Amino acid sequence: MRKMVFRMSTAAIAGSLLMVATACGGDEDKKDSAKPAGSVAGPSTAPVVSAPAAPSAPAAAPSAEASKAASGAALTQAQLQSALLVAAELPQGVYSTEGRDAGDRSFAEPASCQALVDLSMPNQGTPKPTAGGQASSIIGGQMPTTIITTELYSFAGNDAATVLAKGRDALKNCGSVSVVGADGETSVNKYQEIAHAKLGDETLAIGLTPQDGGALGVVIVRSGPTLIMVSNAEPAGTVAALPSDALVTKQIEKVAAAAKS
Repeated sequence: MRKMVFRMSTAAIAGSLLMVATACGGDEDKKDSAKPAGSVAGPSTAPVVSAPAAPSAPAAAPSAEASKAASGAALTQAQLQSALLVAAELPQGVYSTEGRDAGDRSFAEPASCQALVDLSMPNQGTPKPTAGGQASSIIGGQMPTTIITTELYSFAGNDAATVLAKGRDALKNCGSVSVVGADGETSVNKYQEIAHAKLGDETLAIGLTPQDGGALGVVIVRSGPTLIMVSNAEPAGTVAALPSDALVTKQIEKVAAAAKS
C-alpha cells in the first residue's frame, strides 16, 4: 500500500492544513475499502490557480450576523456523513473515506502559529468539533497526481467561527512555519492566503508549498456551525491550485440540506 500524507503539520507536508489520503492499488486486503469515484470531468471541476490575496486588516471578532449564523444546532455525525460528497460527485479516481489518525498532535514553531495548525487539524485544537468526516478521490493510480479531499467538522455554538477567526488571524504572520508532527519530525512550510470570493458565511483560501515538495490549495468555508474544507493536493505541483468553485459549492449545498434533515 502506498500511503501519501499531506500535512501542513508534519514532515511529509507540514504546516496548517492536513490532508491524508491512502492509495491502495497494490493491496489485496484493502481493495474492498476503496472504489472508483465518479467522473465529474471538465472545466467545472478543474483546479483553479489563484493569485495571492492582498494584505488585509487584522481579523476582527465575528460580527453579530456571523455569530447569529454560527449559533444553529451542530450537525450530528450521521448528518455529516450524509452530507459528504460521494464517489459520483468527485472527480474520477479511487474513492476513500479513510480519515485522519485521531491520535495525531502537531505543534507549530513559532507557537503563535499554532492556531493555523489547529485550523487544519480541528480534532487536536480547542474548541474541538462535535462531529467530523472526510472523503477523498485519489487520481493517477499508485503514483497519484492529484488528491481531492473534502472534510466536514461540526461545532457547538459559535466555536466554528472562533476556530476560523483564530486561524485566519495567525495566517497573517505565519508565511513560514516549522511544524513538529506526532512522529517527532519537523517540516518547514510556506503559506499564503489566496484571494477568493465569499462562499457560505465566511471563506478562507490558503495555498501551501512544503519544503519536501508538492503543493496544496484549500478552500475553508463556514456554513453555520460547520467548517467545510475542500482541498486539491498535487504531489509534483509547485504552485498551489484551489479546488473548483463548483465542487466547493456542491459540498456547501449538501451540508445545508443535511442541516434541514
